[in-house]
Amino acid sequence: MLATLRHPIVRAGLISSSTHIAGDLLCQSIRAARAGPADKEALNWRQTARFGLIGLAFHGPYFYNAFRWLDATLGPSVTFQRAALKSLTGQVTVFPVYLASFFVLMGTLEGLQPQQCAAKVQAALVPTWVAGSAFWPVVNTINFRVISTPLGRLVFANVAGLIWNTYLSYTNSTRGALVAAAGADGISGGKDS
Repeated sequence: MLATLRHPIVRAGLISSSTHIAGDLLCQSIRAARAGPADKEALNWRQTARFGLIGLAFHGPYFYNAFRWLDATLGPSVTFQRAALKSLTGQVTVFPVYLASFFVLMGTLEGLQPQQCAAKVQAALVPTWVAGSAFWPVVNTINFRVISTPLGRLVFANVAGLIWNTYLSYTNSTRGALVAAAGADGISGGKDS
């Protein structure tokens, strides 16, 4: 078991799963606090489990390999300009593919039909990418250039990831839920969103 945890992709998946779960729980808690006592709902543990699974099986391995690709392609971030270039390159290559895949995978786990998953991507991809384009280039440039220790980078990236995953949970449960509730092309919504 410990040898498995030493594998960087497994470790990336476990860390990512943790921040996805925490972000989803934080989002649900904020929404419950804003709803007031009469409208409070219990935590949706299925939703949280889906976020955890996406983090474990997709996000962690995907970004582990994406950052390795960026490092191999663009080299170390020895200057601010190089760090910004790496961040922007990731933003226009790696990030859109991740977001589209995230919404398709999340929709599939929510029980949506393929047409509904496509509608979910169409409704959520661009606004989520725009929000991420304001957030992640700053975070990644700081992480690539300013944070010097691996532990510091890990902590910084995970705090940023918690903030982002809270937003991503909100986006998935609002824009994505609207698609599921309305159905795409007359198809009924998913099992539980």
